Amino acid sequence: MSSYVQLILGLRSLAIKIVVFVVLAALFAWFIGGSIFPGSQVVNSPAFEWQGSKWHAQVTGNGRGPSAVQWKLIRVDEKGNDSVADLSVTGIWRNLQGPLMQSGSMMFGIESEQKNITTWWSAMIDSQGRIATHQWNNQQELFTALGTSAVGATPAETPAFTPAETPAVTPAVTPAQSK
Repeated sequence: MSSYVQLILGLRSLAIKIVVFVVLAALFAWFIGGSIFPGSQVVNSPAFEWQGSKWHAQVTGNGRGPSAVQWKLIRVDEKGNDSVADLSVTGIWRNLQGPLMQSGSMMFGIESEQKNITTWWSAMIDSQGRIATHQWNNQQELFTALGTSAVGATPAETPAFTPAETPAVTPAVTPAQSK
């Protein structure tokens, strides 16, 4: 047999092994509930009820790249229709703190990013559904404002939507401060 034929047979054998490997890997990924090529993952936080509607935050992450997560505030009415709350906060939401219930109003702290510039917002939805937003100069001002508004307020039934403790109550400690 010539070396050319042996080369072709070797490449055919290699191609068959690669195809079998990819098929088995795809079946295994499907079996454990994943994907070989992950896409966006969407997670809905626990819902809470306010003013006759259910509300929840939705976070979307991209499994294909190092981009940050995106947040949305979703309102579900009595009929089950979803709508994104228009808080007039520009950019992509990177973090959402809240809800904080006070005097019939619901408040949130929002970290937003647009064109690599981070901004901090507070948003309040009153009992008539009117929305008021305010932009803050930095994160500490936002947390101070939320903390000041929290005097006499009762927290919602669900904790903050971020894994960290609510910064309005517990200020962040940098490694330099903790020494």
